Amino acid sequence: AATAPREERVEDYLQVDPVELEIGYGLISLVDEARDGDLFARITNLRRQLAIDLGIIIPPVRVRDNLQLDPNDYVIKIRGNVTATGSLLMDRYMAMNPGTADGSLEGFSVQEPAFGLPAVWIAGTERDRAELYGYTVVEPSAVLSTHLQEVLRRNADRILGRQDVKKLVENLKKDYPAVIEELTTDLLPTGSVQKVLQSLLREGIPVRDLVTILEALVDYARVTKNVDVLTEYVRHALSETIARLYSDARGMVHAIAMDPRLEQTITAALQNQRDTSPSLGLSPRQIQSIHVSLTENIEAVRAAGYSPVILCAATVRPYFYRLIHTTFPGVAVLSFTELPPDTEVEFLGKLEATYED
Repeated sequence: AATAPREERVEDYLQVDPVELEIGYGLISLVDEARDGDLFARITNLRRQLAIDLGIIIPPVRVRDNLQLDPNDYVIKIRGNVTATGSLLMDRYMAMNPGTADGSLEGFSVQEPAFGLPAVWIAGTERDRAELYGYTVVEPSAVLSTHLQEVLRRNADRILGRQDVKKLVENLKKDYPAVIEELTTDLLPTGSVQKVLQSLLREGIPVRDLVTILEALVDYARVTKNVDVLTEYVRHALSETIARLYSDARGMVHAIAMDPRLEQTITAALQNQRDTSPSLGLSPRQIQSIHVSLTENIEAVRAAGYSPVILCAATVRPYFYRLIHTTFPGVAVLSFTELPPDTEVEFLGKLEATYED
């Protein structure tokens, strides 16, 4: 007897995948294992690496072909929204200049999509010469997987859902029952824990040490339910992790100091407004002067070979980060008190602004 066709579930179309990768038909060989496509294996490895680095489980990446894309293009989506795009040349290799390569190559000059490094798409016959010159040479699948990994790393806070947080907490029940028993929904809802973890991930701080994070939340949730304040308490509990992230091989943090007058101006502006606005109550002229000073300091810090870090008072740290992170996404903002007392700090510049009478 003929089987009745399965009724189509309309609900299936309502689901939005946390992470999607759409590829043009020219890139299908990347996922075809019969043609030595290794993209799925690379995605598995990068999900494992991100779990180790960030402390969260990245959901499976749905890969689908999209005939509306140009053949060599790809699109990375997070929760249904286009987050990044790129293009590959399947018959070539990408040679990237890490800053020390010497010599020019024949090919198509582009920017490497993950980090914006200058790169050249070269023919296979140029590969040996490029490596001899000091270029880093990778195949197209490595370019795509590295781009995907960095997009997921930078958007980890958007990927972390409430259900994911619940799973992370439940995984600790067996080994740390005392902590989990204290962390009741009456004390702190799962949504508040999620917001704290998202705040940490947004600023590049891993949440692998979840026990320390939850212990800090249990301690201070009885005092305040304000997510911003709780996040700052957690950051202080993770002081050694934060110091390790931003220090060099000798344990020294190279930073930009914030002018005390600027700290006082921001503090006064915060006290004079009921709700914290993105501009912190500062005038457009003051914000513009902050951006000019910050741009100059960032250039000096990067010229010295370090990543830009701003050190300021704990009272203004989270608000100042929100003020600048859209324009300067690669700049870390730390407070003096969240670094261990024995941390050595070298100041490479001072962040100043125009002060109004």
